[in-house]
Amino acid sequence: MKYWKKALFILVVFAFTLAIVAFYSSNEMVSAQGKSSDSGHHDSAHHHDASHHTADMVKCPLCGMGIEGNENTDYQITFADGKTVSYLCPHCGLWEHAKHKDKIKSVRARDFISGEWKDVTTMYMLSNSSAVPACSPSWIAFGSKTDVEKFQKGFGGTIYTFEEALKVRGAQPLGH
Repeated sequence: MKYWKKALFILVVFAFTLAIVAFYSSNEMVSAQGKSSDSGHHDSAHHHDASHHTADMVKCPLCGMGIEGNENTDYQITFADGKTVSYLCPHCGLWEHAKHKDKIKSVRARDFISGEWKDVTTMYMLSNSSAVPACSPSWIAFGSKTDVEKFQKGFGGTIYTFEEALKVRGAQPLGH
């Protein structure tokens, strides 16, 4: 019986040690993301002091949901004044984009399949599919027409070019 108690004690200590290492490793990654100038998340509307910026503080200014964990739906607007703001997804980003077109310098979004940043004007948007990775109703950005068509076959929805999506989403209520 003593053998089992000793083995259990060693197992508990080992598990506890792994948990501590994992905790500190994830905190270091969050800190590194917050300090990185290329983290892709700049919520300048809410966080003006970059030294206090960490990935878990980045929230969509429209829906309030955290962007961490939803990176493949990120929609990022750089305004004419130089501020860059991340929105959780095209549902929020397109709405904001449509309302403030004249104040926008550039816009990019993540391709839902690859996670790569793309110029949003070259992308396709899938609306109202049964897949809801972020806000509802869903708006998902795709870098290629082939990818969006394949995704639509599995999850339904309506495919729009960027210009069509901007008009349609801009005419809808915010929805949150």
